[in-house]
Amino acid sequence: MNITAGLLIVTIAGLLQGSFFLPMTYTKKWDWAHKWFAFSLLAMLVLNWIIAFGSISNLSGIILQIPSSLLFVVMLFGLGWGIGAILFGKGMDILGMALGYPIIMGINAAAGTIIPALIFSPGIFFQTRGKLIIAGAILTVAGIILCAKASSIKAPSESTTNSKQLGKGLIIAVIAGFTSCLPNLGAAFSGQITSIALNSGVNSILAGNVVWSLFFSSGAIINAGYCLFLINRTKSIKSFFNEHKAINWILMLAMSVMWIGSFYFYGIGCSMLGDYGLIIGWPLLITLSIVVGNLWGLYRGEWKEASAKSKRILNIGLLILIGSIVLTAMSNKF
Repeated sequence: MNITAGLLIVTIAGLLQGSFFLPMTYTKKWDWAHKWFAFSLLAMLVLNWIIAFGSISNLSGIILQIPSSLLFVVMLFGLGWGIGAILFGKGMDILGMALGYPIIMGINAAAGTIIPALIFSPGIFFQTRGKLIIAGAILTVAGIILCAKASSIKAPSESTTNSKQLGKGLIIAVIAGFTSCLPNLGAAFSGQITSIALNSGVNSILAGNVVWSLFFSSGAIINAGYCLFLINRTKSIKSFFNEHKAINWILMLAMSVMWIGSFYFYGIGCSMLGDYGLIIGWPLLITLSIVVGNLWGLYRGEWKEASAKSKRILNIGLLILIGSIVLTAMSNKF
């Protein structure tokens, strides 16, 4: 029952992760920097600490017990992820949900699965479970390639300028994909922090919340700081107070709730999946979010004018990604 419940909770996390970017697309008269600053402030700091303190009564005392060297490692992972989060936002802004999400999160899924396994459980690749995980990662990459191919031919009449933008967006997306897997690596390297929380009486399901509170706060420094730099450079701080400010902040709050909620749900789900939770749960989370994010992109009409051939290739890519989810889920049976 724990495994079934764990998979269900990770699935909920994937649905939230695949949907969180949607509210941002409906904001009005805000540049990317305004949107991303609001998101960084609400999700990575305000909601992050509300959840952390709400779920762990002695959080401050636990943090004080963490060795400075380990705290530095977690914060370093958070800073690296913070850079990746900026690139994620930029890549999604250029490529859109239907293309940006499959590329970024597909690379994220493969790297975030294989790297922790190589470091902490290399023997898994000689087992049936490990072979299924590798097969799932290969399918993920194949699905990404097809989704990118579909995008490249969906509008053959694009101008040279748009083609250059596409190339820039793809480079940003690839880098963002690798840096976006740092939450899973940070969690994998933070076993001692979880142990400190457990020894302090924290429930095993909630112990990972200590890691998230530190990790995302570190990332917030990079994200919010960069956005404030852009806002100051363009002298556009007044945009925060335009006639759409109320609905814009509500939309960004919704975005933040889904995003931070997805990671806390993921942490809870992984704790129920046992020793291989981070290896099995991550590709399930990310691949499911890819499919959901792509479906939202289709819903928003990003492929409305695309050719029948590009839509067909995109659908095949999505089916392959779904297949990778099935393989990853099956690996938990071995």
